[in-house]
Amino acid sequence: MKNIFLIVCAIALSLSACKKEEGCIDPIAINYNVDATLDNGDCDYAPINVFIHFNHYVNDTALVVNEMTYTNSTNDIYSIQTLRYLISDITLHTDNGIETLLDEVHFIDISIDSTLILNIPQINYQNYTSISFTMGLDSIKNITNLFLNENFFPSFVWPEFLGGGYHYMQLEGDFNTVFNGYATHTGGTNGLDFSFNKTFQITDIDNININMEIANWYKNPEAFELTTDGIMGDINKQTILKSNGIKDVFSVN
Repeated sequence: MKNIFLIVCAIALSLSACKKEEGCIDPIAINYNVDATLDNGDCDYAPINVFIHFNHYVNDTALVVNEMTYTNSTNDIYSIQTLRYLISDITLHTDNGIETLLDEVHFIDISIDSTLILNIPQINYQNYTSISFTMGLDSIKNITNLFLNENFFPSFVWPEFLGGGYHYMQLEGDFNTVFNGYATHTGGTNGLDFSFNKTFQITDIDNININMEIANWYKNPEAFELTTDGIMGDINKQTILKSNGIKDVFSVN
């Protein structure tokens, strides 16, 4: 009888020792339970601040302005004096379809340091795995006078006789000599939509780097020759720039 009692006690102690505690098992949650071994699916997270940095490179080297040191695929030596552009619909995504719009439209000007960092405070935490954005403005947003209160108005207005709306980008400098100026201006020529969307996987949402490789606007997949002529009304050149932009102008880390 004594042996039976000992066996019962041993079984009870074993079951008690093996019982797993339920709770939040994610260490970054504010209600993380260090003793829990079973996730109860009830983790709470503090709001986070998202910082997006916009970086610019030429042939994998940080951009230096006003120096005639760069060579493109058509052997033009060129400088970069001005780079201004619009990134719109910056959105975080989770694998289960949750989307969080961070900014409808952001204006970047390499001469204005404050535009090179976008700070979005107090974002509700989700398991975000990717970020997407549009280079320029799609046809829904690219409407004349839609952004009257933005800091890119009126300098980014696209001429009405070419379709109206706004520039996507103004990339300017000299090539071959300081007397040859080029102006790579992109936008909705003749009302066509030359914007494009990009999506990238991310692992860290606290600090996101959106990188532009400027040289790739001019070489991949199609070579783009710099000229002193304006390209705003040239559908063929706008198409080339869009194709090159989609290919590998942008990266995210």
